[in-house]
Amino acid sequence: MPKNRTLVWIAAGTLSLGAGLSVALVTLSTPLAPQISDRATGSPGVNGVSGTDAVQTALRAGKPTLVEFGANACAACREMKLILKDLRQTDGERITIVEVDLMARKEADYIWRYRIQLMPTQVFFDAQGRETSRHMGKISAEDILARLQVPAWTGGPQ
Repeated sequence: MPKNRTLVWIAAGTLSLGAGLSVALVTLSTPLAPQISDRATGSPGVNGVSGTDAVQTALRAGKPTLVEFGANACAACREMKLILKDLRQTDGERITIVEVDLMARKEADYIWRYRIQLMPTQVFFDAQGRETSRHMGKISAEDILARLQVPAWTGGPQ
């Protein structure tokens, strides 16, 4: 009995390793575009406006910036889209939000460039474009504003 379990674990590990290598080889053999096309990925880009390299454009805007690395196939990423949409509406004048779909071919190089290990991952930048923190998984709008060091609206006209 223990011998069979060992064989099952070895087989499962081999299959996982093989699948991972296949994905890596396919990804590495795919030419990586030097710029992102938001129109091709369906990403809203910088505050909902399409651009060429959305992350670099956002970092040059001079505002605290959140870059969300995720994918439409990810349930937590889809939940984050709603949070980010609300933040754009309430705080879009004070912060910049960029969504990067890691499953899009033209954006796959971001996985290595930003050391993404889990989806969704949020990377926070200050107004000077310096990374200040990271978060993996779902995060609330209040926590996003706190990490960007932007006070939440307390009410009144916006």
